[in-house]
Amino acid sequence: MHKKIAVLLWLGYCSSVAAQSQYVSATQGVSFEQLAQMTLSRNAALQAARESVRQAEARLTQARLWPNPSIDVSRKTDAVFANEGDRGYSVGLSQSVELGGKRAHRTTVAETSVEVAKADVADAERQLIGRLRVLVAEALGAAAHADLFARLDRANEQTVAVMNVRVRAGDASRLDSQLLQAQVNQVRAQRLLAENQLVGLVLQIRTVAGIPAAEPLRLQPGRQAAEGPLTEEAMVARALEARPDLKAARLRERLTEAGINLARSQAVPDVTAFARYGQESLLGPVETTTQARSFEREKLLEFGVSIPLPIFNREQGHIAEAASRRTEARAEREQLEATIRQETALVFHRYEATRASLDILQSGVLEENQASVRIVQLAYDLGELRFLDIVNQQRVLIEAETAVVNAQTELNAARADLENAIGGSIRLARP
Repeated sequence: MHKKIAVLLWLGYCSSVAAQSQYVSATQGVSFEQLAQMTLSRNAALQAARESVRQAEARLTQARLWPNPSIDVSRKTDAVFANEGDRGYSVGLSQSVELGGKRAHRTTVAETSVEVAKADVADAERQLIGRLRVLVAEALGAAAHADLFARLDRANEQTVAVMNVRVRAGDASRLDSQLLQAQVNQVRAQRLLAENQLVGLVLQIRTVAGIPAAEPLRLQPGRQAAEGPLTEEAMVARALEARPDLKAARLRERLTEAGINLARSQAVPDVTAFARYGQESLLGPVETTTQARSFEREKLLEFGVSIPLPIFNREQGHIAEAASRRTEARAEREQLEATIRQETALVFHRYEATRASLDILQSGVLEENQASVRIVQLAYDLGELRFLDIVNQQRVLIEAETAVVNAQTELNAARADLENAIGGSIRLARP
């Protein structure tokens, strides 16, 4: 009777319902989509990054403005010389007129800069959500480990109680008791490590999502669903199409083209048109030498155009610099495309290998070891095996359970990396 109780208590953990964790709840937990919305709205670093878009929009507003006109006022007098009454003044108005399409090219550069800033912010959001995906996957994995070891610990406590009764009755040896206690202590140590890891990961999630310590946070396990067929070519194509950092690189390449056009337009001189109104005193007729000199006032209206001569400075240096920036941007974009292809292919193969490994562990390892425990129990009941054999088989089952949880955590992390690599979520087929 004691033999059956000991093993039945041990096997009970396999079918027990996991207790609601302090950090994970299927009913009261926060889904990943809700966490992502919190992150996008609360993360301080992301809010600071969004200011770059407003700054680029302000530069666009400035780029569209016309040059300001200028006014000049002058007065002339001979008071410090002959002081004969020669006086005059003038008022002038001038306006610089940009030629060569400077304003249009400047506006194009500013508009492209706005698009680059938006793409950079989108990439910052992608990286932040990608980090959140990994943290949530690791946290759920740590929670699964903690829950597994908690269930094992509860089953072990009951098994130890039965073992103590058997030792006192002389039905079991001290060696059996010591082996069981060593296994119990090992499970408790693993449980403490998993719980500590879970606490640290939840704190990191709070930091990323901008959730204060006073606000409760429970994670919701992800809904498992059958995935549609995934291919490396489809994932790479999707990454090249959707990745915002690649979009930003292409926009920067286009920005350098606009920069070249702007530099070339700067070589065209601007024209300054002006108009001036004034009065001057002109010497009147003198009939005798003793007669005082007289002046007549004459009104003048002057028009003119000022055109710089581009003889020495034709913006050669700026044009060459802009051309070099274009070559640099093209090389960076090509390198990024190659990196994205390689990164996506690597995480795709990691994801596929991890999923296949999990399938093997679940069907070919865990189920086989559960069946082996039942067989060992039957042999033990028939007196063909020792209790030590049961403990050893239970240890193998623990390792199998742990391997499955590790594989599931690795699969979730690989999926998070794949979604980050392609710049979006993997579409799931409806179960």
